[in-house]
Amino acid sequence: MAMRTLLELFEAQKTIVGKPRWDIRDSMWFCLSCSLDIDGVTIEGLELKGGASQSLPDRAVRFHLQYAPSNKPCIGLARAEWRPTKTHTNRNFEPLPFARISASHIHRFEHNWMPELQKMRKGDLPVAVPIKPDPRSYLEFVEFVAKEFRIGGLESVGRPSWFEADLFGV
Repeated sequence: MAMRTLLELFEAQKTIVGKPRWDIRDSMWFCLSCSLDIDGVTIEGLELKGGASQSLPDRAVRFHLQYAPSNKPCIGLARAEWRPTKTHTNRNFEPLPFARISASHIHRFEHNWMPELQKMRKGDLPVAVPIKPDPRSYLEFVEFVAKEFRIGGLESVGRPSWFEADLFGV
């Protein structure tokens, strides 16, 4: 199979490999990592990564589509962040103006791709735009990410096992 370009990897319809699940990474974060197929073939290095705060149910969730070819640096292709705890700042990147985004936002491939150079902008996907309307639930966020990243089967990834406080908050 011929080597695919970053643009081709992003634009292709992808599917989740296996049954990924959220794991505890450390005392603060759940993490998710899964390989992706294109046309029934697992693409080495093409991955969906996820992160979710353990202590903030339905907040601070992110998905990151990346390509990490063997023996080469990892390249971010797109990232979506739902109800983040930190503000994202866009510098002046044409055509988008300087902006501070504290709401849910997406770092779209097309805003971070430089077609004339056939590569991504320097930095970790430095350009983002707000997600409108803001997903009202984790499931709505997952559906948004599946559509934006072109990933079938993402809805099969369950919710992180957030601690659910009882009536007394314990």
